[in-house]
Order: sequence, then C-alpha cells, then structure tokens
Amino acid sequence: MLAGGDDAVAILNLTNELGDVYEEISTFLGCSMTANTADAEAQAALSAFENRAIHFHKVRQLVTRWMAQTDSPDKGHDFHFKKAKVAAEHLMTEPEEALAADLSPSSTKAWEKLYESVSSQVMVTVDGEEMSIVAARSMATDPDRAKRKAAYEAELAGWKTVETPLAASMNGIKGAVLTLSERRGWGHPLDQACFHANQDRATLDAMISAARKAFPDFRRYWHAKAKLLGVSKLAFYDLFAPVGSLQPWSFEDGAAFVEEKFGEFAPHMRELAARSVRERWIDIDPRPGKVGGAFCAPLPNGDSRILLNFKPSFSWVNTHAHELGHAYHNLCLRGRTALQRDIPMTLAETASIFCETYVRRAAMAKLEGREDRLAMLDATLTGAGQTVVDITSRFDFESAVFAQRRERDLSAGELCEAMRQAQLGTYGEGLDTEQLHPYMWAAKPHYYSSESYYNFPYMFGLLFALGLYNLYTVQPEGFVAKYDDLLSRTGMSDAATLAAEFGMDIRQEAFWNGSLDQLRADIDEFVALVG
Repeated sequence: MLAGGDDAVAILNLTNELGDVYEEISTFLGCSMTANTADAEAQAALSAFENRAIHFHKVRQLVTRWMAQTDSPDKGHDFHFKKAKVAAEHLMTEPEEALAADLSPSSTKAWEKLYESVSSQVMVTVDGEEMSIVAARSMATDPDRAKRKAAYEAELAGWKTVETPLAASMNGIKGAVLTLSERRGWGHPLDQACFHANQDRATLDAMISAARKAFPDFRRYWHAKAKLLGVSKLAFYDLFAPVGSLQPWSFEDGAAFVEEKFGEFAPHMRELAARSVRERWIDIDPRPGKVGGAFCAPLPNGDSRILLNFKPSFSWVNTHAHELGHAYHNLCLRGRTALQRDIPMTLAETASIFCETYVRRAAMAKLEGREDRLAMLDATLTGAGQTVVDITSRFDFESAVFAQRRERDLSAGELCEAMRQAQLGTYGEGLDTEQLHPYMWAAKPHYYSSESYYNFPYMFGLLFALGLYNLYTVQPEGFVAKYDDLLSRTGMSDAATLAAEFGMDIRQEAFWNGSLDQLRADIDEFVALVG
C-alpha cells in the first residue's frame, strides 16, 4: 500500500475525515449513554458502533503501515508520519493484527466488561443500611470519623466477596497485554505507554524521582491534618476527611466567578465560559440514571459538551473550571485535523489543571480567615496528595503485577499484598500502616484496560500545568499567545519539544521540583496554620 504525491494527500485527507466522523459519533453516543444509562436505544446504538469501529481501527493500522513507508505530504503532519514509522516497527503481521482486533471483544474487552459488571453490583451494609459500594466509598468525605471507618470496613469486606472474579479479570488483562506487547516488540508495557503518551523514559524517570523526594512533605501535611482531627495518625479513611467548610456556592454564582476570572486571563477564554452556559453545553445537576463525576467531550469543530454532577460547593466550582479548561483546549485545537487533535493524556490535562489552579488561587486570595484558608488548602492538598503520592503507589503496584504476571497468575491475596507494599513505599509513616487499603486494586477501574499505566499521565498533567502557571505568574506578558499555540499543537509534537519552547526542560528533575515547590508552599502554610 504505497502512494505519494496527490494520492498521499488524498489518503491523508480521507484518514482525517474518517477521524472527524468517528469522533462526532463517539461523542454523541457517549454523551447519550452517560446522561441516561438506562437508555436502551443508546445502549444498542453504542454497541453497534463499537462493532463497526473494529473495522475503523483495522483501517487505521493499515494507514499506519502506509505512513511508515511514506514521506509526509505536508509539514503539519511530519510528527505523525515519524511516529508512524516507530509504531509500524511494533506491529505484528497484518493477519495477526486483524486477529488481535477481532479477538479484543472476547479477551481484554470481555475482562474489562466483567470488571465493570461485577464491581458495579457490589452491595454493602454500613451501620445497618444497605448501599452500593460506590455510595460507601463516597462516605470517605463524611465529617463523622466513626461513619468513615464503618464505610471503609464495609467496603473492604465488599471487595473480598468478589475478589476471585476481579483477580481473574486483572490476570486476564495483564496477561493479554504482556503477550501482545512481547509479540509487538516492546521491551515492557511501560515503554509502549510512554510512546503513546508522547514522552520518553527520561522524562518519566525525572518526574517520578522528583515525586518520591516530595513524599516527606506530604507526610508533614498528613501529620498536621491528624493533629487537626485529633488523632495520632491518619488512617486511609481519613485522607478525604473534611477540614472545616467553605460557604455554599450555587452553580450560577460559581459560573459567574469562573467567567470573571477567565476574563482576567484572556477575553476569548471568558467568552468560551459564557457561551458554554448560553448555548447549554453543560449537563449540570445529578439525577437517577446519570453517571457520576464529570467530563468534557470534544467535537471536531472545536465545541465541547460537559457533564457535571454539581453540588453547591467550591469543589464543584473548581471542577467546573477544570472541565472548561478542557473545553478551552478543544477551542485551541479548532482548525486542526483529526490526527493533529489526537493528543496524549499527559498533555490532555494541561489546560484543565491550569484553569483549575488559576480559579482556585483567585478564590484563595479572597480568603482571610484561618478556618477558610485551612479548608481551601486541605482541598488542594488532598487532591495533590492523590495525584503525586497515590498515583505513584498505583504506578509501583502495576509494575509489580506485570513483573509477577510474566511467571504466573496472581491470587487475590497476592494482589492485596502487592498493593499494601506499594502504599507502604509511598504513604509510608504518613498514615497508620495497619489501616491502609489493600483492595485499592479492585476499587480503581484504570487497571482493567488494555491501556497500561493509566496513572502517571495524571501526575504529569498536574505538575506540567503547575510549571506553566508558575511561568505565567513570573512573565505574564505575551504568555497567552504562546500558551494558546502550545495547546493547539499538543498533538503535533512530543512533550519535551513543546516544553522546550517555553524554556522548560522536563527531562530534568529541576523542572518537576519547581512545580512541587508550589505544593510545598501550600503544605508549609497548612502546617503553620495548624500550629
């Protein structure tokens, strides 16, 4: 399948057109399902689409092989053709890749669906009340420690009742990933994950190393929080315990605040926030049948659709700002082709966390009272602790599982012990080591996917965005234009090259330490306020 000149342009254009169609249908069906999970028509349509999409992915592999043997017909796609050359080196033969695609619904996808089905149906009893395990996990933010502990114990007991099928699912997925990774010539699934994240191991190693050196600082925060809560050490179920409370925020007040602060950054960012409300892009309130959490879905024309489950708190105002950050990123990608809009998760969180940080810092600047500042700092550091420390524990756990799974299946007990060791190596003496969460491997859906290491990109996103935010505070003049340009090219270059244009060397620990220093400053203030 070789073509050049006009034929190459035609193939490239058709590939991008198909990508646009795929994205629009995927967004429409995905939003329909998440808005109402009981919609049988949407379920049927999504299932039919996923079956059709198998053919699309097969064609994309053929295109990758063609791109690997062809020069890019335009500079805007040079990166994709160069990347295709590496990707093609890690493809099996065409019949083998076709077979792998055909088997996917019956192998990794089947294990993934088993996990989703089993985990979503676990019921537990907390203080005499039966509830879903998801509801029990949400009690981690309850101000009553006895209730948090009861929910934690019920959750652990609940996961134990389904540990066998979940362990089978974990073993099935990780085994399949190892087999395909080896057949495709990857040294380790982590190498494949870094390739798809458009970053190299040097960048990852520098980031993880800097994160580990910040663990003692987070432990200082947890010790101070324990003092504030009146306990000798935090248990795992205390991590999300609220510290004080901020005034309620309605969606309308929060949206107005976000719009105002966005306007201080750039007029077109403010207009995006206003337009999202005016044109009803946002599904705001929780309701039965609607999925939890929040997300922003892109459309090929640069528009977005946002799902929230808004509650009257600043936390949800900040989530709103986060999702609008994704929408701003999508706006900056307007005019780019489907291939150019295919951005890795590492860079996909850049604008969202930047906006979240911008709005939170603005709100923090208005707070003067000790209790209010403690509450805001705790909310910030709780999230940062999850992204820096807990993410590292997940990274370490997954690495340990891959190492052992090469030899044989792991029992549920062995998975629990691997998770416990990962938490001991990261949380350390910051928590009560007798009250960790050995079943976190069952609670996190990220492990149950053929996309391995669905963890470190979150840390990259946070620390990279904090690095950019720090640059903005130091040199705001001319920043917006450069920032918008960077966002528009996040699918057109690797992370290190893009960062270098801002004078940032992400292969060095110094960059990551600079971002972590912002969090250390928050920890210092929190500890000082606790006294």
